[in-house]
Formats: sequence, C-alpha cells, structure tokens
Amino acid sequence: MNMTVTERAQEYIAQEGNVISVRIAKRLIPSCTATKTADLPTVQLGKPVDYEQADYEAVTIDGVEVYAHSSIINYNGQVPLRVDIETTLFGKQLAVYGMPIPPQSCGDCTLC
Repeated sequence: MNMTVTERAQEYIAQEGNVISVRIAKRLIPSCTATKTADLPTVQLGKPVDYEQADYEAVTIDGVEVYAHSSIINYNGQVPLRVDIETTLFGKQLAVYGMPIPPQSCGDCTLC
C-alpha cells in the first residue's frame, strides 16, 4: 500500500486514539446539470464497525494504526496517497489526497 500520514495528521490522530480507517467510497461530485459520483478515498477516526472489520487489514503507517479496506490496499497508484488535515468552517478533519479524480461530464453542455 502506497500511503503516508503527515506529521500534522499524526499529531491530530494521536489526540483522538491513534487509529484511523481508510477506504475508497462513492462520493458526490457536482456538475452543471446533474450530480455524478466518483470513487474517492475517505478517512475516519477509529476502527471500522464490527460487521465490516473482515474487509479491513490493520497496518501501521508512520506510527498510526491504519485499518485499510481492501479497496485501498489494492490501490497502487504512481502518486502515494497522503493522509493530512484540512480546515473547514466546522474545524479540522482528516482528508486523503493523491488519487486523481476521474474526468466528469454532465453530457448536456460544452463547459465540462
């Protein structure tokens, strides 16, 4: 698995129990006329729920216990995935960067 955890994220995760879960999930991508979905990496604090744990593998990356879903373990892109902190209006949250977003087109215009 090609993934790193930044120092800022390591500090934040350590304060919250030092465990994260990472997987690739369908996320909504807005477009001109309709909402599309794309497969993007997601991260959350803590272990996965009990009934999903069979789909995850526990690994240690940069001192953080990472529960990696099979969808992430199979990702072997040229650019390493990077877990980092992003700041929103509601405070800090974890984010995964590095996976390219597939091109989206609404099919109804020439802009996208």
